[in-house]
Amino acid sequence: MIGIALFTVFQLTALLVLVALLFSAIVQERYREIGLLRALGARPCQVMTVILGEAAIITGLAGLAGLVFGTALLMVFSRSLGFYFDLLGIPFSWPSPVVLHLAAIATVAVSALLGVIGASVPAWRVRQMAPQALIHSGTPAA
Repeated sequence: MIGIALFTVFQLTALLVLVALLFSAIVQERYREIGLLRALGARPCQVMTVILGEAAIITGLAGLAGLVFGTALLMVFSRSLGFYFDLLGIPFSWPSPVVLHLAAIATVAVSALLGVIGASVPAWRVRQMAPQALIHSGTPAA
């Protein structure tokens, strides 16, 4: 169990870094839009809330998609999985529906939380930049 927990921690850490890199690129692409929002009166915390909300929605939906895909694969192979365990002499039973539903909710919540944590550094960075610097960043040289 310690090995599984350690592998899970490493995997979640790698996913956190991947989400941070992804949202860093997304925020950098939108510097001008964010600068215009700030120039029109959006407060830095509002910009940060928009970025973190988008991250939560995207990663939450991705977690839900992964959950649906994993459930579909498990249902496809459930008969062969039960048969294999039966051959090994291992009794196999599914957890109760309440446990399955709670695990599904926790999975989607953890994926959304990873998105928020991963996007917080790029959101914090852009929050501190001046609107004119955001608008003029990435402007091609004349």
